[in-house]
Amino acid sequence: MLQASPLKNCLIIPFLFHLLAPAIAQQAKDSLELSLVQHSPKDTTRINTLNSLSRNYFMKDPVKAAAYANEALKISDSLHFIKGKIWALRNLALVENAKGNLDQQMQLTLSSLRLAETQGDDYVLGVLNNDIGNIFTELNSPREALPYLHKALKIRQKSNERPEIGKTLNNIGSAYIALRVLDSALLFLEKAEKIKLELKDHKSLAYTYENLGIVSMLQQKLGAALRYHTLSLKYYQEAQNLSGIAKASMNLAEVQIFHGNLKEAARNLALADSCNATLQNAKNEMIYYKVKYELDSARKDFASAFDSYKEFSTRSFDYFSAEKGRLISKSQEKYEAEKKQRENIMLKKEQHMHLATIQQQKVLVLSAVALFLALLLITVMVYRLYKKQQELYLQLNNKNREVSLQNQIILEQNNTLESLNQVKDKIFSVISHDLRSPLAILEGLLFLLKDEKIDASQFNKYTDELWRDVKNTAYMMDNMLQWASNQMKGIRVKPDDFDLTHLLNREFELLETLAKQKDINLYHKFDECIMVYADPDMIQLVLRNLINNAIKFTQAGGEISVTATVQKYRVEVVVQDNGMGIPVESQHRIFSNIYYSTNGTKNEKGCGLGLNLSKDFIERNHGQIWFESTPGKGSRFSFTIPVADEPDQGPRPYSTMIVQDHPVTGVQILRR
Repeated sequence: MLQASPLKNCLIIPFLFHLLAPAIAQQAKDSLELSLVQHSPKDTTRINTLNSLSRNYFMKDPVKAAAYANEALKISDSLHFIKGKIWALRNLALVENAKGNLDQQMQLTLSSLRLAETQGDDYVLGVLNNDIGNIFTELNSPREALPYLHKALKIRQKSNERPEIGKTLNNIGSAYIALRVLDSALLFLEKAEKIKLELKDHKSLAYTYENLGIVSMLQQKLGAALRYHTLSLKYYQEAQNLSGIAKASMNLAEVQIFHGNLKEAARNLALADSCNATLQNAKNEMIYYKVKYELDSARKDFASAFDSYKEFSTRSFDYFSAEKGRLISKSQEKYEAEKKQRENIMLKKEQHMHLATIQQQKVLVLSAVALFLALLLITVMVYRLYKKQQELYLQLNNKNREVSLQNQIILEQNNTLESLNQVKDKIFSVISHDLRSPLAILEGLLFLLKDEKIDASQFNKYTDELWRDVKNTAYMMDNMLQWASNQMKGIRVKPDDFDLTHLLNREFELLETLAKQKDINLYHKFDECIMVYADPDMIQLVLRNLINNAIKFTQAGGEISVTATVQKYRVEVVVQDNGMGIPVESQHRIFSNIYYSTNGTKNEKGCGLGLNLSKDFIERNHGQIWFESTPGKGSRFSFTIPVADEPDQGPRPYSTMIVQDHPVTGVQILRR
């Protein structure tokens, strides 16, 4: 019994320390904050205290951490305290990482590294090289991360910093996970685990166990994955690391779903959701809805699974669109750098030419002085030098004209490239945000139907909405293709005599179906042949855009009318609705080159090109287009086109069909 007592004490003391660790950490923070209050002078002591507080708070309160770091940076600038500035920039970079803003983190870390290289501090260089490697790994560029991480490991092994060596080994393992080289990842992660266990560094072990859990999941070792992710969540909670808690709880929930432990998985997902609400990390929110979709599917709650899949699709499109925007921005920066390099080369050539001219002028002066003693020789030399100078000036002027011509060509090419780049950006924007969303929803429904996770009756509830979205997408695609063709190579007008009434009747059936789905009364008063002279395809697109816009912005129970008035030389067509109207502050954007688009009364989307394209087509056909709108009461769009020189005599026969009762008069409306 006496021998058991020391063993019992050895077990109790670490357990008590484990329980008291958060309290001790909080006391340390309180002590630092008290020191900050008591030490008011703006000196290096206050800077170091501010940086320590910022480092302690970035995982649990990024806003407070940023405030401390910004104050430290401001005082460091005023005192020219380089070391304080290095750590302040690094702390601001960690805050951006907690928010998921990796580009801003990279810029701040690189600024800190440039300052650190002037100081030659190996410890700081090891920390910052390790940070840059981590950022590249999170940006899905692990091959670019490995050189920085190995450099950091070499620095830390040289100074035998075991805690930092363990962190860097863990980060190298993360890079190999991203490369899917799992054997190498396990080698480095197990070395990191061994060091951290020896040091009892639970805060750092959380990251290593998270990575080991990911490797186990990739190797289909679910039991090991469950153990590692459980330990990771436990240690993240000890450290009050919100970002780590969010990731670990989502990883653990995903493993628990595979094990069928849905109740615990739901609890962990709720924990991740509360952390994400504080951090506002877009990538974590995307992963949250992916795991929630898996949980809802496992519960056979297919309606919630469909909603989760829609949220996941929306966030994944936004996230990867942002990634694509970042790549496009890098390409533009590279182009600008190359452009400046070309301009610098041209300037250097001009400078060399000017220097050569100046040197030649010096030679002329020296020669004139040397030959001053001989009047005849001076006269001859001056004449020859004058001729030579004239030739040089002529050559210089010729070179200047060539340079000016080349600059003009470069400017024209740049304008052409910028115009094409705008067309490309607009097309990418429409495809990424407006055209892919309906396809993603359709894909999700078909996926559920294919795997028999939703029956045909449930699927039929969504068919009307899907059909409307697909037709709107088809109209947007027509507008986008016509606009892109118009911008890049122009559209040729092909005018001809045609019957406007017949053209409207061809489009009306489909538009009427769209209107009925929203419970809108759509009718027209074209009861006879109206012959006009214009491009029928262009006028067809204009009619479709104006009527579709009216349907889009009219509420259920509303009314849309299409009328025509034949005048002496032109026909005036009016599309009128009693919908939501156009806000006064936005009316100047209609028909302008500013791409203006808002969602309809049932969240219908558009690409913002239809009205601009309609204006262009009407004016190409020698007509005019205008509108009148009152917010809350409706809009009235009108346009004119020329009548045919020799219109057909007599009405043209049309088939008659009853569409529906007029909501005011009760009279049935006929369309011929």
